[in-house]
Amino acid sequence: MTLKGFVDKAAKDLSELYPEAEAKSMAVRLISYCLEVPEYAYLSVPDRKISDTEQQKLDKAMTELLKWRPLQYVLGFTEFGGRRFKVREGVLIPRPETGELFEMIIDDLSEKGLDEGQEFNILDIGTGSGCLAWSLAAELPGAQLFGCDISDEVLKIAAKQKVKNAEGSVRRPVFFWADVLGVPPAGLPQFDIIVSNPPYVLESERLQMRPNVLDYEPEMALFVPDEDPLRFYKALHSWAGVLLREGGICYFEINERFGSEVAALFGPDSVVLQDINGCNRFVKYIHKV
Repeated sequence: MTLKGFVDKAAKDLSELYPEAEAKSMAVRLISYCLEVPEYAYLSVPDRKISDTEQQKLDKAMTELLKWRPLQYVLGFTEFGGRRFKVREGVLIPRPETGELFEMIIDDLSEKGLDEGQEFNILDIGTGSGCLAWSLAAELPGAQLFGCDISDEVLKIAAKQKVKNAEGSVRRPVFFWADVLGVPPAGLPQFDIIVSNPPYVLESERLQMRPNVLDYEPEMALFVPDEDPLRFYKALHSWAGVLLREGGICYFEINERFGSEVAALFGPDSVVLQDINGCNRFVKYIHKV
């Protein structure tokens, strides 16, 4: 089989599960990774033959993908902020909206000149794979990142990520166990920024989600009860009251249905911001004592 032949067939098979454009993208990414060729190779060298060994590797991956297993778990990594991060079952796959949150923070700090080496502390609550904490650490040399999560297994993965920037080494985040629904652990410093992408999908919204999410990704990182949709934001408000410096900033990803409610919880110094699709997706809060 040729590169183009595989991409065409894989995209057709995957389109039984996913929208056509997404299926094609998955097929291209799969062949790029498994065969170690550029993603455009199926266009530049469409007649390049796939060896028997390569075909076996591709077939094995396709078997998993056609069971709805997420591509990121099949490959063992995800892309975030221009870098690769290890992921597997039990670790939430970062969404594009979290990438927007990362860019928002970097843009804000660049405007203030805080991307040039000044010392400050950032806390990522519910850090998951650590992609956001590591990415911020890579772009902000003066920042000491902290990341917490309720899962010991997830924290092990976050701590083992290998991240570099243009200078080479990146200041390692401090990862620690914590339950945001409880009180903050003793001994933490004051923070200039607190960021979080907490669980915010309503249980009733499960019906709108596909098996690649429901059957594989960690429920505790996704869902909240319909009767208490602000559960984690109430906890974040409490943590911010204890840990955030005066003038410090919180950045939270939210369910688009509850932007005004989350903003009201944090008070008049908060604002709801939209994502690239025009949905209410973030709340930014400036802590004033």
